[in-house]
Amino acid sequence: MKQTWKKIIGLILISVCILAMTACGKNSSEETSSLTMPDEASQQSLIESFGTVLQNISQLDEASIKSYMEGDDAFSAAAASAWDTSGSSLGSFEEVKDGKMEIDDDTYVVTIDAKFENRDADCVFILDKNGTPTSVSIDPVYSMGEKMAQAGQNTVMGIGIVFIMLIFLSFLISLMRFIPKLEAALSKKNKAPEQAKPAPVVAVPEVEEEEVIDDGELIAVIAAAIAASENTSTDSFVVRSIRKSKKGNWHRA
Repeated sequence: MKQTWKKIIGLILISVCILAMTACGKNSSEETSSLTMPDEASQQSLIESFGTVLQNISQLDEASIKSYMEGDDAFSAAAASAWDTSGSSLGSFEEVKDGKMEIDDDTYVVTIDAKFENRDADCVFILDKNGTPTSVSIDPVYSMGEKMAQAGQNTVMGIGIVFIMLIFLSFLISLMRFIPKLEAALSKKNKAPEQAKPAPVVAVPEVEEEEVIDDGELIAVIAAAIAASENTSTDSFVVRSIRKSKKGNWHRA
């Protein structure tokens, strides 16, 4: 497979030489940035060469594609990468339907309308001003129905993603009512509980109960008893109050 690929590259280089010779100006000693379009025969030869390149690209297996993609040749890597992206939807190469060559600034652009097993493809080869191929792109051609179906699928997917995000945002908003409760719980948990200080014990002084008896008869009896015990009369003293003594004896106020 690698030998076949090298032969194809050789054919391209031969066409490149023809292109370069055709594109030379009248005065070869003068350098110019403008490019000259080759004659129709050279263009057709270049288009056929690139058609053969497409045929060989479509026959590459996965190992060869990977090998070319990791290689040093820029054009081979670009061709293998283009086929690795689009080859699964195209199938094997059948024929070149049409082709044209144009000049874009300082490059040649070769556009080939190729027919593959599953669908057609637009293949674009870029050559520098010396006619050396630098890159290639292979774009499958889809019908209007397929484009509409793909656009509809993308639209449905986009709308679905938007609704999913709206539902997710609604769910987040519904959870906001729990935030104050959560903050209160965390604040209460992190706050150190204050130790309750025991109330100081205040000693209550014992109050001596004083019995004040205002009963006139009792006072008179006690006064008489005092006068008898003192061998005097009740006129020599006045009983103002009577209270109980803790010592168990009587005294006069």
